[in-house]
Amino acid sequence: MNFRHFTHAVIFFMLLPFLFISVDARFAKNEYPGQRSVIWDVKEKPDIDTLVVIEQAYLQTDRTYYYPGDDIWFKAYLMDAGERLLSGHSKNLHVDLISHSRGIVASRTVRLEDGLGNGDIRLSDSLASGKYIIRAYTNYMRNFGDQRFFSKEIYIIGSDKVKEEASNEAEYFKTGIHLSFFPEGGSLVENVPSVVSFKAVDDQGKGCDVHGGVYSSKGDLVTYFKSEHLGMGSFTLRPRAGLKYYAVFREADSMDYRADLPHSFPEGLTLGTTMDNDGNLVVTVRRNPRRFHSDSDQDLLLRFTSRNEVLKTVLCKIKSPDTYFVIPVDDLPEGIIVLTLMSLDEVPQAERLVFISKQAPAGIHIRTDKPVYDRRDPVTVNLSLPVDSADEVNGNISVAIADKDLMEGAVPNQSNIASWFLLESDVRGTIEDPSYYFDPSNSGRLRDLDLLLRTQGWRDFAWKYNGNYFPPEDGFTVSGRLREFFSDKPIENSRVSFAIFGGDNFLLTTLPADPSGRFRLSGIDFSGEGRLIVTGIGKKGRLQGLLTIDSATYIPPEAPEIRDGLKVVENRVNKMRTWYEISESVKRQYRLSDTVKLGEIKIIAERPRDPQADKVGRSRQMYGHPDNEVIITEEMDSYPNLVEILRGHVAGLIVTGSYPDYHIYIRGAGSVNSQRPPLVLVDGGKTSFEELVTMPVSAIDRIDVLKSVSSSGIFGMDAAGGAINLITRAGGWGYIPAEYSRNLRFSGYNVPRIFYSPQHPAGSDPQYGPDLRCTLFWKPDVILKGNDQQILNFYNGDKPATYRISAEGITSSGIPVTGSTEYIVR
Repeated sequence: MNFRHFTHAVIFFMLLPFLFISVDARFAKNEYPGQRSVIWDVKEKPDIDTLVVIEQAYLQTDRTYYYPGDDIWFKAYLMDAGERLLSGHSKNLHVDLISHSRGIVASRTVRLEDGLGNGDIRLSDSLASGKYIIRAYTNYMRNFGDQRFFSKEIYIIGSDKVKEEASNEAEYFKTGIHLSFFPEGGSLVENVPSVVSFKAVDDQGKGCDVHGGVYSSKGDLVTYFKSEHLGMGSFTLRPRAGLKYYAVFREADSMDYRADLPHSFPEGLTLGTTMDNDGNLVVTVRRNPRRFHSDSDQDLLLRFTSRNEVLKTVLCKIKSPDTYFVIPVDDLPEGIIVLTLMSLDEVPQAERLVFISKQAPAGIHIRTDKPVYDRRDPVTVNLSLPVDSADEVNGNISVAIADKDLMEGAVPNQSNIASWFLLESDVRGTIEDPSYYFDPSNSGRLRDLDLLLRTQGWRDFAWKYNGNYFPPEDGFTVSGRLREFFSDKPIENSRVSFAIFGGDNFLLTTLPADPSGRFRLSGIDFSGEGRLIVTGIGKKGRLQGLLTIDSATYIPPEAPEIRDGLKVVENRVNKMRTWYEISESVKRQYRLSDTVKLGEIKIIAERPRDPQADKVGRSRQMYGHPDNEVIITEEMDSYPNLVEILRGHVAGLIVTGSYPDYHIYIRGAGSVNSQRPPLVLVDGGKTSFEELVTMPVSAIDRIDVLKSVSSSGIFGMDAAGGAINLITRAGGWGYIPAEYSRNLRFSGYNVPRIFYSPQHPAGSDPQYGPDLRCTLFWKPDVILKGNDQQILNFYNGDKPATYRISAEGITSSGIPVTGSTEYIVR
C-alpha cells in the first residue's frame, strides 16, 4: 500500500464515527441474484426457554426430474404448527441442494414475507447424474435437530451413467421380512384384550403384504392375521398369564418366518380409541380385572397434545374394568393428536395417537380449455377453490406445468403440501405413499392412516439442551467484539462503525459496543452481493483496538446420507436420458437454455458489457445526463475527501469552510437566494450530506452535478438547491484495513428470477427456434379468492408429451390445498 492510499483509508475511518443511521437497516431490492448470507451467529441458550413455536417448512418444486443446466423453481411455505397458520416467526429460509456424496452443491437464502417466499436454483451443466436432496429449514429449526427440516428427493438425468460401484450403498441381498408389533396404548396386559397392530417390511424398508397366525408358547393357534395396507394390519389378543406368544407368517409364495410378540405385564391398563357415527372420539380404558377390584374408582388424567402443546386435560374416573368416554372433538385442531393417560401426579400410563379429520382435504379445481393440443398451441387454464359462495376463503398457491414424466416421483402418491404439514412432519421414519392418506377418492384412507399412526408412532419434539440456541432470523446479522490490541480488555466507551456497499444498496451506521466490547447489528435486509466494512472506534473518535467478527461463513447443518441412487427408476431414466441427449444437440446448435427459448431474436454477435457503464446508466435513470460531471482519476486519490475534489472543479459550485464544517451552494439552482444546500445522492438514491465527507474517494467512479430545475426537479423540493449524485465503482475498491477494521464480502437474500414463458405466433416455424422446454409454466404467487376464477395463459412447446398441471398452496385459514390435471400435446 502506498502512502496516499494509507492516508485515504485512515481519513475515511476517522470520519465514520460521525455517521448515525437507524440500526434496523432496510435495503431496496438489488437487480442481480445473490448467494446465501455470510454472517452467522449462535447465541447461548437464553435463561428462559422461549421455544414455544414449532415451525414447519414446505417447498413445491416445478418437477422431480431435471437435466444438467436446468432450473429448479420452488415456492416456500412456513407454518406455525401450533396455530396452523402461515408464520412470520422467521424471515430467512435456507435452501440447500445436496449431492450423493453429501456435499452441498447449491444454497439459497430466501426472504420470507408472512411465511411465503420463492426462488430458483440454476443447475450446473457439469452436474453428475444421480439422486439429490433439496432441503429447507430456518435457523430456528436447528434447535430441534434436523427432524423439523423439509427434504425432498430429486433426480438429475445426464448423458453419464450412474456408477453404482462409486456409491456408498451396501450391496443388496434379500434376507427376509421383518415384522414388528405395536400393542395399542403401549403394552400388553394379562387378561386384558388389546388391539395389536403390525407392520411387515422388506430389507429396503418397503411394506409387503403378509398373512399368518399367532400362537401361544403351548403351540395353540390363537388368531389369524393378514395385512391390509402396505404391510400394515391389526388383530385382537387377550394374553394369558404365564404364556408367551409368537407369529408365523409368509408372503404370497415365500417361506415361513417367525417373529415374537412383546411380553405382557401382570398389571396395567390399555388405551384404545374409535370414532362414533357422530364424529365424536370414543376412548376405551381397560384394566386387569384382578387388579381393578383392589383400587376401583381411580381417577386418571387424559391429556390431549398437539406438537408439544397441551390442548386440554380431562379428568377420568375408572369405575369398571372396561370404561368408555365419549369426547367431542370440535375444539381440537385437524391433524395428529397425542392422547396420554396419566395418574394424578402426571406419571404416564399409556399413550395413543389419533388423526382428527374435520373435513375432506380441500382440492383446487383446475380446468383446461381443451384435453388435447398441438405443439405451440395456446393453453388457457381456469383455477378456483371449491368453497361455498358465503365463505370468504382465500388461497395463496403455486402452479407448475411440466412434462408428466418429469413430475412424477419414483413411487405413486408422493408428498404434497397436505401430507407434509398434516402427517409427514410429525411421524418418525419414511412414510410410503404419503399423499394417499389425503386423497378423498381413497375410501379407506382414514382407516389406513390410523394403522400408520399405530405403527410408526409419534415424533418427539423435546428440546435438545446442547448449550447453543439458534434464534429466529429477521434479516442478516453482523456481530463480534472490539478489545484493546495488546490485552483482552474492552475499550471503554467504544463504538463500531458499519459500512455496506453493493449494487444500488448502501448502509452507514454506528453502534455502541457493550461493556464487554461486544457489538451486534441485526435486521439487515439486503439482496445481492456487497462489501462489508466494520471499524472499531475508541475514545475521542480514534480508530483503535483489535476487532473480530464471530463468523465469516454460514455453517449449515450436516448433510444427510442419500441412498438408492437411480435404481428404482432406471426404466424411466433411460427414456429421459435419450431425450436429454437429443435436446442437448439441438441446444448447442441454437444456443438455447431450458428456461428461455426465444425464436424471435437471432443473435449475430454478443457485445461485451461494461459493468461500470451499466451502473452509470442505472444511477442516471431519474434525470438523464447531468449538467456537470467530474470523473475520478487515479491522481485524485490524494485528495482527502470528495468535497475538496468538487472545490474548483465545477463552475458555479461554491465550497466554503473546511473539514469537517463544509458548506456547498450551486449557482443557478432554484434557491440561490436562500443558499439552500444541494441534495446528495449515492447511485441515484437519497442520502445525507455527510456522505460527501465520509465516502472514500477510491469508492467513487464519478460525480454528477445537477444545477437546473429541469434536471433536479424530479426530486422535488429536496433538490431546490440542486443535487449531487455520487456514482460508486462497479467493482468496489481495494485497500488493506488495519487491525481495528474488517473488510468482508457480504451476500444477502437470493433474488428470484422471473420465469419466462415465450409466445408463439400462429404459423411460427420450430426449425428457426426450437422450443424444448420441459417446464412450460411456473407461477408461484397465484391468489384465489372464494369462488372467483383465476385464468392462466401460456403456450405449449415442441415436445409431444402428456403434461401435468400441479397446484399447491395454503388458504387464509391455514388449510393445505392441492389439485392437478393433465392434457396431451401431440
